[in-house]
Amino acid sequence: MEAVVAQDTLILSGPVVEGDIQRFDNALAQNPGVKTVVLRNSWGGHIDSGYRIGERIRELGLSTAVSGHCVSSCSRMFLGGKERRFSSDFSLERTFVGFHGHYDATGRVNQRLVERLNLAQWTIKHSDGKADPALVQRWVSIELNTGMVAFMHPDTRTPFRTDKTFFCQGRESNRPLGCSTLSVTALDMGVVTDITLVRSPDR
Repeated sequence: MEAVVAQDTLILSGPVVEGDIQRFDNALAQNPGVKTVVLRNSWGGHIDSGYRIGERIRELGLSTAVSGHCVSSCSRMFLGGKERRFSSDFSLERTFVGFHGHYDATGRVNQRLVERLNLAQWTIKHSDGKADPALVQRWVSIELNTGMVAFMHPDTRTPFRTDKTFFCQGRESNRPLGCSTLSVTALDMGVVTDITLVRSPDR
């Protein structure tokens, strides 16, 4: 991921690749005043990096914010935040955190890996115990890597809808807004700790 520091904020963007934990640690070592990690426009990537950076963020007591989209391994980084919020960096219709399982090279769910890495339990733990286990189990079992459960801010304007959480199987043409909806919110599920919008210092 690209790492940029602005004031007391570390902004991580783009695909997650092997070695990002070292880049993360180096950025913090060079900027010890960082208090917030912003995750910006990332569809995820390297599995281990997502877990390790998320765990490191929690160990250090840093806050996280989502700027644009943050999906898959990026969402585990986001859940690492002691405090977790949406940002107003982009329109709310383009701002969401998306969760799903682990996938093989063909894009199909790798259930053995999901179970071996305890993805569901890890997610519930880092939601501060608020995530509904049944729903988490559903989303870590989504068949295609193009599917996800996407959480949006409650003020997001979505046509003809009141719900702000979307369950995508991965075949929908307009994801996530074209997917079926769920009545639970990001706050209900412990995805965010606060619905106050923040703005990144570089925007």
